[in-house]
Amino acid sequence: MRPSPSIPAWAFLALFTLFQWRLLLFFICFSFPSPAAATVTQSMAANKTDDEALLAFKSKISQDPRGVLNLWNDSLHFCKWPGVTCGRRHRRVTMISLRSKNLVGLLSPSVGNLSFLREITLTNNTIHGEIPHEIGKLFRLQVLTLTNNSLEGQIPSNLSRCTNLIDLSLGNNKLRGKIPEELGYLSKLTQLSIYENHLQGEIPHSVGNFSSLEILSGSENFFEGSIPQALGQLKSLTALGLGGNKLSGMIPSSLYNLSLITIFSFGDNQLHGSLPSNLGLSFPHLQQIDVRNNRFVGQIPLSISNASELRLVLLAYNHFNGKISNSFGSLPYLTLLGLNENSLGDGEEDEMHFLGSLANCSSLKVLGIGENRLGGSLPNTVGNLSTSMFYFGLSGNQISGVIPEDIGNLVGLTLFDLSRNRVSGKIPSSIGNLQNLQRLSLYDNGLSGRIPSAVGNLSWLSELYLDFNMLQGDIPSSFKNCTTCCHYIFLIIPLVAAYPQNSLAFPLCQFH
Repeated sequence: MRPSPSIPAWAFLALFTLFQWRLLLFFICFSFPSPAAATVTQSMAANKTDDEALLAFKSKISQDPRGVLNLWNDSLHFCKWPGVTCGRRHRRVTMISLRSKNLVGLLSPSVGNLSFLREITLTNNTIHGEIPHEIGKLFRLQVLTLTNNSLEGQIPSNLSRCTNLIDLSLGNNKLRGKIPEELGYLSKLTQLSIYENHLQGEIPHSVGNFSSLEILSGSENFFEGSIPQALGQLKSLTALGLGGNKLSGMIPSSLYNLSLITIFSFGDNQLHGSLPSNLGLSFPHLQQIDVRNNRFVGQIPLSISNASELRLVLLAYNHFNGKISNSFGSLPYLTLLGLNENSLGDGEEDEMHFLGSLANCSSLKVLGIGENRLGGSLPNTVGNLSTSMFYFGLSGNQISGVIPEDIGNLVGLTLFDLSRNRVSGKIPSSIGNLQNLQRLSLYDNGLSGRIPSAVGNLSWLSELYLDFNMLQGDIPSSFKNCTTCCHYIFLIIPLVAAYPQNSLAFPLCQFH
């Protein structure tokens, strides 16, 4: 037999080296996961973090009468839980939206672990306790809406770290303390709503850094001191509401450069000064102005007619003087004109002429000019005012003449108050056309004659004041038709001829 050829030593060495490399490759592959495997592992860990954070959120809710959170359990992936939205790519929680679910409980600090969160909306619930500082870790957060809850404590200063925040709405809670200076770092913020809380102190000058801010709503708090000049830097501002505080001083002139303003509200403060003559030119898009119950003086700017989008004008309870001009008649969308409790007018004969111009305001619903010094008589054109007007208050002026018969055209009226003036003549029977009337106040004038029987046919009438006039005759029998109101009021009607004691109070029920 021929001997088999021997294998050279170098061949054994090559085979052994190849085996070593394969073995090493095996250990490398199974000791270190691939990038894809690492991604899966990380995703599982992230999902566990989000899952645990949501369950911790649920654990702090003590009452869920609608069972919204019942499905927050292992039977479903958390991305399918009611009120939860996840991103498509990473399947991480990006939104918690549980608006108006009647939830009662605390806001868990665990929300700070939802690192992909962009929106938290818990409006219209009963969430109490403090706003967790952990929310300040959510650098992706854009919307934090906690309006209409029972939150207490202070606004966390570290919310300033949420630099992508666009909407911070904390209105109608029980928050205390000051507005943190640090919030000025939120340069992307477009809405800051902190109304109806217990916030106090001065408004920080850092609000001037909200370069993107469009809405600032801080009414019904306890802010004091002056209004910062820095607010005039917010060129994107459209709505500015700081009514119902303790602000003093004058409105900074810089604010009148905010040409995009639609809502300008500073009512119920301690402000003084006057409104600029170019107000309507400075605010061409103005829809609401409310400076009632302050200490403003001077005349109402004629330029207000240039703000043709105006709907609400509240200048009541100040010290404005001069005549009421016809300029309001140039406001086609005007719905409320409140000028009562000022020093308007001087008792001159032409001071009611402006009423004719208001016939152009077809949307007018509230007209209050009571408690001024307005003279003159009601023009016949008063009957051309909007039939949708339900409030017409003229009390406490120096108005003379008679009540026009055309007053009966204002069929939408629920209140007509002409008390404490100098009106004479008879009560027009056309008053009976005002079938929606609930309060008719004509006391302390010089009215004479009989009470029109048509007044007794006003089925919704609950208050009728005719005392301190010179009315005569009997109480019309038609008053017994007023069955709706008899349980609620007493009429005070002095009838000189029938009741010499000059005043008589009686319930309508006595007619039944």
